[in-house]
Amino acid sequence: MIALDQKNNRPGFIIVVTLILMLVMTTMGIGLYYSSKQAAKEVSSNTDKRSYLFNAESCVTEAIHWLEVNYNRCGIGSICKTITTSNGMNKWDIGETNKRKKQMESQGYSCEIQKMKVKSLNAGGVGFDVGQDDNYESEDTIKKHYFKINSNGFDVGGNDKTAVEVIVSIIL
Repeated sequence: MIALDQKNNRPGFIIVVTLILMLVMTTMGIGLYYSSKQAAKEVSSNTDKRSYLFNAESCVTEAIHWLEVNYNRCGIGSICKTITTSNGMNKWDIGETNKRKKQMESQGYSCEIQKMKVKSLNAGGVGFDVGQDDNYESEDTIKKHYFKINSNGFDVGGNDKTAVEVIVSIIL
């Protein structure tokens, strides 16, 4: 008679086990969804940071080109020039795709060039290592100019940015 009682309990047990397994799998699915969503957000953030670094490096390149011509326009300790992009990086457009153009419009950069010091170097020498003059012991003095460039790459909304500081020297 005990066997008859067990036969009546089996169908209910299968439903309970099925519901528990569904609950466990649903919980795992939700956990994987949030985990992958967070990973995608981190990848996007890292990609943006890398892009902002490229923007800051673009500003450094522009600052160095400016310094090649205008290195003597400012005094020691003063800000020589501030370079900015107010409407994104449209001036760097070289026939990019529409997606890349939109990305360039949403990013920008700014940098400041500051003169740090000027050092005098002696260009004279002995033997074959002489200066530019015909004199054997030339005493031509050349100057080495040091500049600090603080550069920021950012999105136009101003939410994220990457900062770069570079020390540049020019010998003239």
